[in-house]
Amino acid sequence: MVFEAVVVELLNRFLNQYVENLDTSQLKIGIWGGDVVLNDLKIKTTLFDDLNLPARVKWGKLGKLAMKIPWKNLYGSQVVVDIEELLIVLIPSNEFKYDAVKEEKWSNEKKQARLRAVEEARKREQDIEPIKQSGGFVEKLVTQIIKNIQIVIRNIHIRYEDKTTNPKSAFSVGVTMSNLSATTTTKESSQLPESSSNGCDNSNFICKAWNPK
Repeated sequence: MVFEAVVVELLNRFLNQYVENLDTSQLKIGIWGGDVVLNDLKIKTTLFDDLNLPARVKWGKLGKLAMKIPWKNLYGSQVVVDIEELLIVLIPSNEFKYDAVKEEKWSNEKKQARLRAVEEARKREQDIEPIKQSGGFVEKLVTQIIKNIQIVIRNIHIRYEDKTTNPKSAFSVGVTMSNLSATTTTKESSQLPESSSNGCDNSNFICKAWNPK
């Protein structure tokens, strides 16, 4: 269906911002059945660069990302995004070693991704054009998805390693959460239990320190 192709394009663009080497063919194959399941996604080290934080991602992984899209009742049921095992290791920005080869490879991958996106968009142009002429259907569809989406992240572990602030006493600090969820709803939504509400919820927040030296 045409609107499915549009959502595939949006998902490709969104996920490519955060993970490396996204298998778009896998994404497409899964989404036609209403389900998307991706495993062992490597998080880009540039994940937080736009935030200008004094730390940068050294390593990160998503163990599993599953998405349930209720195509038959998109306006009445929630789109559910379930992420299992989010692991991120941060280091101070001044510890991050510039790798010219890696940066060039990443830049080339971005260029290739743009070229593939242009080619795919060109191939789908005939299908998408009727939607563009339908009075903002795409915008309404995307808005509806955003208004009625549930994101659940389980088993979160964020670790910060610092060897430079005090070279004589390197340390690492970790934060773990068993569950973090975010939900958006509308007045018309009736799928959530009464205890649910807009916003975020988390449980079992734990802070730990490892290897102080």
